[in-house]
Amino acid sequence: MAAPLLTSATRHFVADVYLSFVFWTVLTSLGLCIWYFPLWHMGISGYEVALFSDMAPALLGLPVVRKTLRRHKWVCAAVGLAGIAGYCVQSPGGRLLAVSVGTAGVTTGLLSSLYEDTVAETGRLDQTIQAWEAGLVASVVVRMWFRTNNPAWLVMDARNGGWNRTAVALGVLALADVLTRRSDADAEAEAAKKSDARVRHDANSGRANWVPAAFGLGGLLFVLHSLFSDSAIVGRWSWDGYPSTGPAPVPWGVLVVAALAGGFAVGHHVDVTTGFAWWAIGSAGAAAVTTTSGWPGFAGGLVLGAYAASVTRAVLRVQARCAPGRTFAVAMLWYNVLVLAHVWVVAYEFVPGGPLLRERTWVVMLASMASLLAGVRAARGSVGRGSANAYAVPVLRADRQRARRVLTVAAVAGLGAM
Repeated sequence: MAAPLLTSATRHFVADVYLSFVFWTVLTSLGLCIWYFPLWHMGISGYEVALFSDMAPALLGLPVVRKTLRRHKWVCAAVGLAGIAGYCVQSPGGRLLAVSVGTAGVTTGLLSSLYEDTVAETGRLDQTIQAWEAGLVASVVVRMWFRTNNPAWLVMDARNGGWNRTAVALGVLALADVLTRRSDADAEAEAAKKSDARVRHDANSGRANWVPAAFGLGGLLFVLHSLFSDSAIVGRWSWDGYPSTGPAPVPWGVLVVAALAGGFAVGHHVDVTTGFAWWAIGSAGAAAVTTTSGWPGFAGGLVLGAYAASVTRAVLRVQARCAPGRTFAVAMLWYNVLVLAHVWVVAYEFVPGGPLLRERTWVVMLASMASLLAGVRAARGSVGRGSANAYAVPVLRADRQRARRVLTVAAVAGLGAM
């Protein structure tokens, strides 16, 4: 009998990729919605506090929250959809509330999965990471197609190219898939307990690694968001003057997609990606895109993108071995500090502390790269090359094949955007 075209494992992976696309959609729209208010008021409005909605994963320090989300993963997925369903709300304040709730949902869902999906025999942790990576690439490609806009942002509508209803409908389908697989996850966990396969979150491991791991996670999220959530950013960063004569998002954005896909593809070589020499190469790219103009700066940005993508797996995997509450609280707080610092480099006079970082982008980049170094060094001691057992090898191999297919389709779609 011929094998079905769409197996349950493939269906689950596609649903996870779409929910990861929702993650990046909601996260990138939060700042967009917040920025409206200080511009409207020409001063600090108080709405900026919504930035800290991504601190919700700190609640994972409570055992009752972890237990609830472990058994009901659909909760965070459903809450996250509020971040794209909020287009129905007409008032700016109401939309900001919707995207803030959605941000709390998607960040908590991701970090909950990183901590709980540690059943070694099933490879679920790696599946979560690879779906998240593919979701970022898909988000970048979609923004190429829609001229750097995301059609699922809640600030979009039918008049300016929004596909809001389609995005919500696909989200509901992905949510339904998560609901149907819950019993399968419970069965896998029960089987792992019987064979003593679950990764233990011992206190010594958490105390040894959680601080550098937290800073690494915050730095990674900031670099991917600020520089590589849109294919146009690196090109605009690396060129001076107006009008821009540098690489346009189409077709040169394809190189950004290729850099991310290539970095994700080699991420399982953690013995290489967590090394100091590899970090030095990434730092050279960061220095080039920050301090030089023209094609050398653009090339440096591509190197940085490939580096950040390549260390994603190691930085995310080490989170599973750290105490979740304090680790994720510090990680998201550090991410927010970097986001605010990134605003201060172009701060208006009314922004408190603006002169401290104005025109000092190199300080923010230096802090980001130092954070990544801390994260990969923490991962180097905790994430070994032989962490998966013999049973997990075919599972992980099959999942990598699915991830490669998604990345290939994304690359082809990026070429189609040309």
